[in-house]
Amino acid sequence: MYDLVIQNGTIITPTSTFQADIAVKDGKICTIATSIPADGAKTVDAAGKLVLPGAIDPHTHLAMPFGGTISADDYYAGTRAAVCGGTTTVFDFALQDFGESMVDTIKRRDALCAPDACCDYAFHIGVKDVHGKLLDSMADAVEYGVPSFKVFMVYDFGVTDGVFFQVLNKSKEIGALIGVHAENNEMVNTLTEQFISEGKTSAWYHYLSRPEWVEGEADERAINWAKATGAELYIVHLANQQGMEAVVRAKSEGYP
Repeated sequence: MYDLVIQNGTIITPTSTFQADIAVKDGKICTIATSIPADGAKTVDAAGKLVLPGAIDPHTHLAMPFGGTISADDYYAGTRAAVCGGTTTVFDFALQDFGESMVDTIKRRDALCAPDACCDYAFHIGVKDVHGKLLDSMADAVEYGVPSFKVFMVYDFGVTDGVFFQVLNKSKEIGALIGVHAENNEMVNTLTEQFISEGKTSAWYHYLSRPEWVEGEADERAINWAKATGAELYIVHLANQQGMEAVVRAKSEGYP
C-alpha cells in the first residue's frame, strides 16, 4: 500500500509538534497517523528524532554565468548539497538573453537543470530585455508556471530605470512578483574605477566600492517606483540600515 513509512518520529509543522508516523506513496506524503503498519513498505525508525518538511531555498545561483566565469556549483553539485542540508526545493535564476522570450528563457535553463537536479526546483526569470513583444511575454511565463521575475539595478546586465518601471507595471497587470537587486550602478562603477586607478585592489576595496548607502539609496528608489505602480516588490538582498528602514516604513504604510 505504501512505499515508505517513517515511524516513531516527532513531527514538526508550522503550527504544532507531535508524535506520529508518516506514510509515503509515489513520492508524496499520503497519511499521517498515530500508528501506521508497514505492510511490507520500507520503514525508517525515527524514534528520538525530529521529522521536518524539506526546506525551500528561494534564492540560488547555480551554473550562473557572471563576470566572464560560471558559478562553481552546477545543477548536480548544488542540488546534491542542498539535499544533504535538508533543502528539498531550490529556486534558481534563469537569466534572459537579449531578444529571448521569457518562456524560452525558462525552457533553455530547464534543459540544463532537468538531467542533473537531485531535488525539486523552480525558477525566477532575470529580466534583461523588454523591447517589442518581450514585455508581454512575461504573461506567457506566468501562465507557463513561473510568476516571479528579478531585475538587477547593477552589473553589466542591469536594467535601466525605464525598463524596471515597465516591468513593475506589467507585474501589476499579470499578478507577478518582482524581485530586485538594488544598488546604484553608477556609484559602484565610479568607485571601482577610482580604486583600480589607485592600485587599491585588495578585498577591502571591494567593500569600499559598494558601501551601504549605495544599496540604501537604490532600495528607496525601488520602493518609490513600486508604490507609484502599485506593484508588489521583493528586495532580494537587504544589508543596510537605510534600506531596512525604508522597507519597514513602506510596510507600515500598507505597501506589499
